[in-house]
Amino acid sequence: MIQIQNVERNYKTGESVVKALRGVSLSIDNGEFLSIAGPSGSGKTTLLNLIGCIDALDGGDIVINNIPVSKMNKNEKTEFRRNNLGFIFQTYNLIPVLSAYENVSFVLSIMGLDDKEIHERTMKILKEVGLEGMENRRPDKLSGGQQQRIAIARALVKGPSIVLADEPTANLDSKTGEGILKLMKEMNKKYNTTFLFSTHDPMVMDYANRLVSLHDGLIISDERRDK
Repeated sequence: MIQIQNVERNYKTGESVVKALRGVSLSIDNGEFLSIAGPSGSGKTTLLNLIGCIDALDGGDIVINNIPVSKMNKNEKTEFRRNNLGFIFQTYNLIPVLSAYENVSFVLSIMGLDDKEIHERTMKILKEVGLEGMENRRPDKLSGGQQQRIAIARALVKGPSIVLADEPTANLDSKTGEGILKLMKEMNKKYNTTFLFSTHDPMVMDYANRLVSLHDGLIISDERRDK
């Protein structure tokens, strides 16, 4: 599903150049539950942003579903993200003035679906993530775990083939974080959606079926587990 070949990414800070990724190659299959781990500055978030077509690479190629996304222009990347990728962030990134229902349904309205389908798909996913009955509440009336469940619903409602999660448990206590991980694992199994995490949380690493470790922009280990 995802082919990453000799990917490089550099950032200029003043007069110096930081090599965030230094020739990373990785193959990711459909339906994986994969964690990209490493300390701060290891390149894990940079790699996730490149896969998510948010950032531009300086060398190498990324191919997703046989589409060379690294060759796309800005508008093509925007369309690809909208149709194929879901995103979950550590800060939730919800729109505070919108209800849980509106935060999720907004994604579908951008895609141009009719009102009936938007309503059915939004209510279905909110029920699946355990927020039935809370659809009219705004984010400030929900706990951190409930807000992250909205973020998961928003990421999954359009049926993406890949969900990218950047430190999804960082702002949650351990019990709530584990509940979020269990929910994402259930969604992974139910829909065969590929989940890719960037994390330094040992609990996220433990839940992963595959753990790829980065250090100084290089892959230092790639461990597959049966879970």
